[in-house]
Order: sequence, then structure tokens, then C-alpha cells
Amino acid sequence: MNAADHWRRQLAAWEIPEELLSAVTENPYRWPVEVFRRRNISADESGPTPTTDIVHRLAGEGGSVLDIGAGTGRASIPLARHGHPVTAVEKSAAMASALREEIGEFDDYAVIEGAWPLAEDPGLFDVVMAAHVVYDVSPIETFIQAMNAHARRGVVLELTESHPWTPLGPYYRALHDIDRPDGPTVDDLVAVITDVIGFSPRLERWERAGGTWFESWDEIIELYRRRLVVPDARIDEVRPLLEPAVSESDGRLTVGDTVRRLATVWWPADD
Repeated sequence: MNAADHWRRQLAAWEIPEELLSAVTENPYRWPVEVFRRRNISADESGPTPTTDIVHRLAGEGGSVLDIGAGTGRASIPLARHGHPVTAVEKSAAMASALREEIGEFDDYAVIEGAWPLAEDPGLFDVVMAAHVVYDVSPIETFIQAMNAHARRGVVLELTESHPWTPLGPYYRALHDIDRPDGPTVDDLVAVITDVIGFSPRLERWERAGGTWFESWDEIIELYRRRLVVPDARIDEVRPLLEPAVSESDGRLTVGDTVRRLATVWWPADD
């Protein structure tokens, strides 16, 4: 089995059983836009990341950036502040709308609604990047090949060290008596990229304070009941299950670890 097939099999193992999905009406994968936008606040408070520094260095002064799966702009708005022209690709209409509100101050920041690879060629950019997207991508070779093909100077990927739903495993066991996988990981991604581009990308591991926080228990329950595919009749089970993992600081509620283990994978286009 090659690296891309291994990646696909691990992602397929995350598919939620149909008997659970049929008992609920809401999409387990959807993010509340306002909760997602708070990641921008956390990013501003924490300052530049290794990803920001690598993209800035690769792109060069005023170099253009294509941000794939931009969400509300957490990864690329700091680059726009550095003077980089940014084009953001976002497939969610709600996220794209929120992103347009976030970038009101920037003249050279464009938003394209659509999934990557785009149906129409967006042209070349100095750096092509994607932050916290690849764990949603099963046709991973096509995704990476298209990134590489549109980059003049380099490609940069940011992701958690392991699949971001891994911490939900114990809750699925408690609620539904099913096991969740623990892959893929950043190392699996590195193996895929090595196969696709023909050489090993560079990898930097780092840590940062958790970026997702909530203003109330209602928000926590609303998100986690969907993530955990909890039907209305069992919603009262959610808070007792999560309470041991919830902490509060300065009015912000956080679920799980307050430190995220992250990685930046990148390669210059001329390697």
C-alpha cells in the first residue's frame, strides 16, 4: 500500500456510522462561524507562528500568497498585514462571507468561493498554503499536486500533529460504544508528499495555546453534541461527559488540552 492509499484508508476509518447519522438532523462537521472567528482573536493574541514566518520568508517582500481553505483568515490575514497580496479559496459560503467581513481593511485580499483544485485556473502565486485543511482531503495527491503546480517559490501546510478529532475518541466510546481511529498524522502526510513531489519536505513541530474557546456552556454543548452525533433525547448526557475536560480562564471556556501540538510542512518550489 502506498502512502496516499494509507492516508485514504485512515480517513475512511473516521466515517461516522450511518445508524448514528440517521438519528440526528445536523451536520456533525459544520463549524459555528462565530466560534471559528474567535480563532482569529487567539491568533492575534499569540503573535506570529512558524507558518507565518516560513510563508513570509519564502514569498519574499510583497510576494503573493494563495490560501486554500482559508476559513475566516486566521493564517493569511497576518500575511496581508505584512504586505502580501492574498487570494483566499474557501468552499463554505458562510465562512467566505465571514472572511469578507474580516478583511474589510485590506485592498489586496481576494476571496474565491470554491473547492480546491478550482475549476478555473487561478494562476501562479509565490507561495501556496493551506492551514488545517488536509485532514479533510481524501484525494490527497491531487490536492498537493495542484498546490505545487501553482507555486513559484514554495508550498506550506500547517496542521495538528494528529487528526484533530482524535481527542473525541473516548467520548464516542462512552456515548456510542464504538472506537475511533488515531490516524492519520503529520508523518503520514510527509510520506504522501515525498511520494508526490519526489523528495522529502521540511517539517517543523511547534506548540501554541489552544485557539478554540467558548463564551458559555450552551456554545460548548451546541458544538459537541453535533461532533459527537448526539440525538435530542440524549443531549443531557453531553455536559457531564465533558465537564472534567473543561477549564476557564478570563471568561473563556476551553475543552481539552490548552496547548495544541502543531506542525508546519513546507518545501521550496526550486528544490
